[in-house]
Amino acid sequence: MRRKIAMFLCASMAMGLLAGCGGDAGGSASSESKEDKSTEASDKESGEKVKLTFWKSPHSDREDDIWAGMIQDFNKENPDIEVEFLNVAWDSVVEKETAAFSAGSGPDISFQTEQFPLYAKNGYLLSLDDYADDEKLAGYPESALEYCSQDGKLMGIPFVALNSVMFYNKDMFEEAGITQVPTTWEELRETAKKLTQDKDGNGETDQWGMMYEMDDYWQPLSYIIQAGADMWNKNLTNIGFNNDQGVEGLTFFDQLYHEDQVVLPLEKYTNRDEERAYFYNGQVAMFPQQIHYTNIIKEASDIDLGAFALPQGPAGDEEHAKWNFANIGMLSISSQTKYPDEAWKFVEFITRPEVEKIYLSEVGFFSPQLATNDMMYEGDEIMAVAAEGIKKLQVSPASDYANAMLQNLKIMYENVARGEKSPADAIQSMYDSMKAISGE
Repeated sequence: MRRKIAMFLCASMAMGLLAGCGGDAGGSASSESKEDKSTEASDKESGEKVKLTFWKSPHSDREDDIWAGMIQDFNKENPDIEVEFLNVAWDSVVEKETAAFSAGSGPDISFQTEQFPLYAKNGYLLSLDDYADDEKLAGYPESALEYCSQDGKLMGIPFVALNSVMFYNKDMFEEAGITQVPTTWEELRETAKKLTQDKDGNGETDQWGMMYEMDDYWQPLSYIIQAGADMWNKNLTNIGFNNDQGVEGLTFFDQLYHEDQVVLPLEKYTNRDEERAYFYNGQVAMFPQQIHYTNIIKEASDIDLGAFALPQGPAGDEEHAKWNFANIGMLSISSQTKYPDEAWKFVEFITRPEVEKIYLSEVGFFSPQLATNDMMYEGDEIMAVAAEGIKKLQVSPASDYANAMLQNLKIMYENVARGEKSPADAIQSMYDSMKAISGE
């Protein structure tokens, strides 16, 4: 299947720089010795179970339990295969995968996000073109398959699709007399101003219109894209917003913090749990975040939770003006595995609509397969908001420098939020940093 649809913008949430992968290690990492092949044949002939390893970073506190049940279902259908699940923390997954692949002992199956191109270029991932036929791929948008491809080869089966919404506290809106959710930047500013209050009358703000999670890299980027800039340059090696549009977008973010003072200040908290407590306790009214936070918020708070699409920016085209962080996660097979056929059985099983919905509905994600989404979230008004965006899902090509982008976005965001740099200077600093890393 030829995949030619151009992608638009953005990707998501692994942490840490990809380091130590220099050189083309694909040849030695993916080849098997005669001894390896002999051992593999011996294992199968002896009737012993084929053992596979599956690595994934968590999207839920119940990650291990969810996968235990799904793997049990797989084992019933495939009693000759045993899958070992390893829950790898986000802040160490890149380091651990890089070390494992470099040593020739990478996981047989792994959940991959925007860092996968470097693995693919080093030969660590198996092309799935010989496994995934047209019938298997028929339910996926071409854009999702394009995202999961490298040099025209399919490197993973799309598994997770997500985007962002603006969560809000319905009771706080009602108390402030707000009857309509904002749909533009200016409406967002005015709404946030009404919701930012000194509730106890001591002369200090104790209720804020908005907050941005301190460890989130993508939400502040929305203003940059919605102003008309691009995330990447044409070579996917540096930012594409070192320009007037990028400055305009980051300036709007700066205004919310410092001119309007409607955003919860960074000095009010020291960690993510402390920050989220402001929203859970009704001290912050609006919180832009990825859709799977729906379950996180509902489990931690009893607020009357609502959601609306991110307000659009001033860009002249709709794709930029209505940009919303979106991402795809995929299931990949290592080129180093001794058992590619068995690994494919697992990937094929997990990505069946009736199976993948078990994980996705539990965590609060969507599938790149619309057939799966039709089975989930009926009558859920919050998920319905996100579902409209999923139907038009657009993500940027993944890049070797995705993790460098993540780290530098955080630095840029904090420099502006703390008033340490102007938007223009913060963007220039990020550009220079990315250039030092990529050489371009």
